[in-house]
Formats: sequence, structure tokens, C-alpha cells
Amino acid sequence: MQRELAVFLQDTWKPDPRLTLNYGLRWEAQIEPDPITPPESVFFKPFIGTVSKGQAFPSDGKIPSDKNMFQPRFGLAYDVDGSGRQVVRASAGIYYARFAALNLASVRSTNGSIGQTLFRNSALIPILGPPPAYGQLLAPPGGLPFQPSVFVADKHLQNPRTLNLTLGYETQIGGDLGLSITGTHARTDHLLRFIDRNDPAFGRPWANGPSGLGTLTTLESSARSRYWGVTFGLKRVLDPNFQFQLNYTLSYDKSDDDNERDPFSFRYARASILGPEYNWSDRDQRHRFNGWMLARVGGFSINNRLSIYSPEPISEKCVNNLPSGKRATTPQDRICANGTILKRNTLRKDNAFFSWDVRISRSVAFGRQGDLEAILEIFNVTNTDNFRDPAATSLLFNFDGTIRSGLGDPRQMQAGVRWVF
Repeated sequence: MQRELAVFLQDTWKPDPRLTLNYGLRWEAQIEPDPITPPESVFFKPFIGTVSKGQAFPSDGKIPSDKNMFQPRFGLAYDVDGSGRQVVRASAGIYYARFAALNLASVRSTNGSIGQTLFRNSALIPILGPPPAYGQLLAPPGGLPFQPSVFVADKHLQNPRTLNLTLGYETQIGGDLGLSITGTHARTDHLLRFIDRNDPAFGRPWANGPSGLGTLTTLESSARSRYWGVTFGLKRVLDPNFQFQLNYTLSYDKSDDDNERDPFSFRYARASILGPEYNWSDRDQRHRFNGWMLARVGGFSINNRLSIYSPEPISEKCVNNLPSGKRATTPQDRICANGTILKRNTLRKDNAFFSWDVRISRSVAFGRQGDLEAILEIFNVTNTDNFRDPAATSLLFNFDGTIRSGLGDPRQMQAGVRWVF
């Protein structure tokens, strides 16, 4: 069980009627659980604190807790001309992120306790021996397991830290229009990365001896990301009969690992060369547009919502020492025959997104008894395919066992009535 502590102080100061300052300091700690098997009992105990082939053993058998998460914050709002029609906003702050306990699951349970998988297959009798008779179990072999694969947490593991900076300007145009522009930069370090520190690229430093290991999956905080974005906004919210808000974001998002949605695999092409991993992140979408509009016409309320997103990136396969224009199936497909490595995520998926949803309703009053509201909702009005493009090599399934289509949700309509009293 993870435990968390947090304390924060904040204050607001108005040195001038046109200037508002907000500042504060937050401290947090994330206390991690101990592994199920203590360090003195793990298989790799002889390696703790040693160096082999220039590599220090990454773990001390524990899961570090980060207790130094100090996070200063600052923000300001400035009324440019004192009219309340123009305002400049800025903020700066450090933010630490929690990491999910799922990332620690194997570190806690498969961290080098003396155990192994016993396996038999009738097709492999000449190699593995015969399976036991029905109702019987395999006899445990004598001795220690041969080069077991273990999961450990790096002894210098830290929580991800983000420096976030924003600067924005908003002005009122005419009587009821608001125009805004906001720039954002987020610089994140200490992102989590899963890496095999016993990889052949390192010379397999921990594979020899009676305590030799196979794969040494290490959870470390060596990854990073950088985000730059600018958002343009236009809104009209004062007129109750016609309101809208439109936002467009142009952004650039780079990172050298994106395992937050995949904490069980290695995302790099070669463990000893991580430079080519720094490129467009899996989250990167160059363009994002969102908008909504609410109108009242002839007793009807019409609500529109529109979302348009550009495609996300995917990696490219190297063929004949050149980019092939074809997708890489595995990270190793980016390794060229001459040893060079293509950068990650240089292509784009076929998953551009467009969705227009509409809701039309009308209420009929029945005096003190209440109102009857009739509702019609249409989702994905244009019936756009919105190809999901999961880039998976196997089928995806819904929770009911049916095969999940490669397309997004089709046009859907639903009607209903609601009694409001």
C-alpha cells in the first residue's frame, strides 16, 4: 500500500488594485511499500553494492520513497488598463507526479525470491520430459533456478517532476466577445523507464556465477519530456440565447520514453543507446480543436460540440540502412544493418479524429407540477470512421469478449423525455 503526505501554504497579495499575486509552497511525500521478499533473502543478494563490467548494480533490494517533493508556485493577474477588459496572466510552478502502484507490482512480487515456473508440454517431451499424470504435480527440481529474470527498483528512483510555465493574454472585444492566447511550456524530468540493466548491450554484467540473472528489469527515473504549446480561444458567454467557446491548440510534445500506458515492456531499440529515443512522444498531436455552441431558437435549445484532432506518431522501420516509410513492429525494427538507429515516432498513424455531437431539447411547462423536456441526441453526426489505429499486432477485445472494431463509434441517435419538478 502506498501512503502519501502533503502540506501546503498559500497566500494572495494585491499590491495594486490592478495586480493580484498568488504564491505558495507545497510539500509532498510518497511512501512506497516494501518488496514482499526482503533484500537479505533475494536471489541477487550477492550482487547488491557491487560493480561488474563498469556497471553498478542498480538496486539495493528496496523501493525508494521520495520525501523531498518541494513545489513552489507563483501566479499573477494584471489588469492592463484598469478597465477590466484586458488582462495578462502568468504562472510558474514545480509539480511532482505520483506513479501508479501498477508500476511496482512486479518489483514487489518478482524481485528475486527463490522461485521458478515449472512447465511441461506433451509436444516437448524429448526436451522437457513427460508431464505428470492427471491429478499429480511436477516434482520440484533440486538446486537454485538458472538465471531467473527479476524486477527491481533503481536505488535512486524519484517521482517525476515538472516545471510548468504559462503566459496568457485575454481581452474583451465589443460587448460580449472574449479573445485569448496562452503559451505553455512543461519541462518534465525523472519520468519512469523500464530498462534491462543485464542486456547484452551492456555485456550482461550480472549473468555469471551461481546467482547469475537473466533479464534484470529495472524501474528507474531516467526519462524526460518537453512540451510547448500555444492555445487560441474565442468565447461568447454573456448572451443566454447564444453562447459559444472555441479553442485551438498548436503543440509540440517530445519525450524519450512513454511507458505510462505500458508498464510491462521495454520501449527502446537498444538499451545502451537511448539518444534516438528522444523524439515526438506517443501523446503528440500537432493540432487540437474543441468547441461548443448553445443556442435557443423558437423554444428549442440546441447544443453542439465539435472536436478535431490530428494524428498521433508511430515509429518507422529501417530497411537497407534507410527509413522505409513502413511502420516498425518492434522497437528493434528501427535498428539499421550498419548499427545506426532511426529516431522514434517519425511517422504518423491513421487516427485523425473528427466528431460533431448535437443535442436538441424543448421543455413544456405544466405549471406548478413541473416541466416536461423532450430530448434528441445525435453523436458523430457525420458518421466519420475515426479509425482507432491501436498499432497492435493482435486483436483487441471488448470486455464482453467481442472483437473490437478498428473504427470508432458510428453515428448514434437517442431520444428521451425528462420530467423536471
